[in-house]
Amino acid sequence: MLRDTFNRPLRDLRISVTDRCNFRCTYCMPLDEYEWLEKSEVLSFEEITRVARLFAQLGVEKIRLTGGEPLARRDLDS
Repeated sequence: MLRDTFNRPLRDLRISVTDRCNFRCTYCMPLDEYEWLEKSEVLSFEEITRVARLFAQLGVEKIRLTGGEPLARRDLDS
């Protein structure tokens, strides 16, 4: 089980599928002047799947996909 610096178990994971979130919440865009990532720097769907599986193997029970409403990334099944 993964643990944070206070030794609490980490059971939840949030993965943003884009850096182009249209809500400007503190999770996606914490800075006033945000610099957009290059498209090559954003995780592919295959990379997101791999990361999610690895964290699930480490004990994460809940994974949230975020990135705007509706999710602002093409080819993402709803």
